[in-house]
Amino acid sequence: MIPGRNECYSGWDMLYEGYLASGHHANKGRTEYVCVDADPEADEAGYRNEDSALFYQVNGVCGSLPCPPYDNGKQLTCVVCTK
Repeated sequence: MIPGRNECYSGWDMLYEGYLASGHHANKGRTEYVCVDADPEADEAGYRNEDSALFYQVNGVCGSLPCPPYDNGKQLTCVVCTK
């Protein structure tokens, strides 16, 4: 998974592209950054509340990231690649 990109490096194949997500910073417990597919499949069972962890979009912040190429407050992309 490559955060902040929407294309793989030369010689690599793209599995999917999407948006960077993680748990909310105010929630206790372990979390990690994941790439959520931009074109997800629907759950056949429909909506269910199972009181599980939630994903939140990760937005760029100028100063922490160079702007440009990133935009302040915009959601970060990601890509999942294989070799």
